[in-house]
Amino acid sequence: MNSLRLYFRVASLACLISVTSCGLISQTGPLKSSIEEGASSYRLVEVKTQADLPAAKRAYGNGSIPGENRGQAYSDKVRARDTLNFVITDLTPESPFHTAGDSYKFGPVEVPEDGRIDFPYVGTIQVIGRRLSEVSSDLGEKIKPVSSTARASVIRSGRIAKTANVIGEVRKPGSVPIERADFNSLDLLAAAGGPGDKEHLFQYNLRRNGSDHVMDYLTFSQKPFVIEEGDLLNVTSDTMSRFHVMGAINRPRTVPFPVPSPTLADALGASTGLDEQRSDASGVFVFRKGSPDVVYTLNLKDPSSMHLLQRFPIQGNDVIYVTEAPLARWNRLITQLLPVSIAQAANSAARFGTN
Repeated sequence: MNSLRLYFRVASLACLISVTSCGLISQTGPLKSSIEEGASSYRLVEVKTQADLPAAKRAYGNGSIPGENRGQAYSDKVRARDTLNFVITDLTPESPFHTAGDSYKFGPVEVPEDGRIDFPYVGTIQVIGRRLSEVSSDLGEKIKPVSSTARASVIRSGRIAKTANVIGEVRKPGSVPIERADFNSLDLLAAAGGPGDKEHLFQYNLRRNGSDHVMDYLTFSQKPFVIEEGDLLNVTSDTMSRFHVMGAINRPRTVPFPVPSPTLADALGASTGLDEQRSDASGVFVFRKGSPDVVYTLNLKDPSSMHLLQRFPIQGNDVIYVTEAPLARWNRLITQLLPVSIAQAANSAARFGTN
């Protein structure tokens, strides 16, 4: 009789623990039913066919590039502070430029701000804004009254390089010399080591003369432009090139776009897929900001939805949420309660046994 009484008391205690704990089941997020019931605060779209898919993927190729340069790009023409060497060859012994076994050399000469250089026996020549060949030709004409057999050439031995700067999320930020006439925006980015990750994850902002020109990766890569002295390229993360994956998946996290225009299949793959032990494949939701906010729902237990995964376009800052299966919640409850219930029952049995 005492044993039977003890059995009922222990059984009643275990039932009481289970019943009172039903409201304490932990969960990682909303259940499928609660999302569907909350549709009054957003528009719920059940995606069953291609007609239910949202609008086209993000369009790239936007942004403005700078106009034609205004004389600040690289040029072979002489500019102030270039270093020039003048060489005159003359075989006539009576010429003041004749030197036995060698050429007459004048220089190196640093070009002054006014561009005027006083040349022996000739006078002043203007060099700024002229090509070396033009300076050589002009000097040759000015030499003729002194010696008709003299031949002149001009060599540039040094110059202070024009520079542009690259900052932001590149591998080698800093100043970059502009060393040739066709030096363009792609050359500038390459000189800085390129962006720190895939090029489509960044925005490219070129500041010139106080004006900003913002470009996405497609505009920047397909419309290169000539770089000018003082240009500043700022490479920053494009916040619209990421999405968030949450719920019953293997790796909940914020994910940069794996490709420029990802699909829902890309998004789930980037998080290594659904957690087979916890997920409810019939409750996959995509939360998207808008006017109004929209929630798309897919049932991956339906084989036809697998084709829709590859066509569903993901947009920046979308939240992909996979609901948890009810059975997984009960399994977690049992795991949490079973050791406690057994211990409590054993203690009660010991206590009741003494009565």
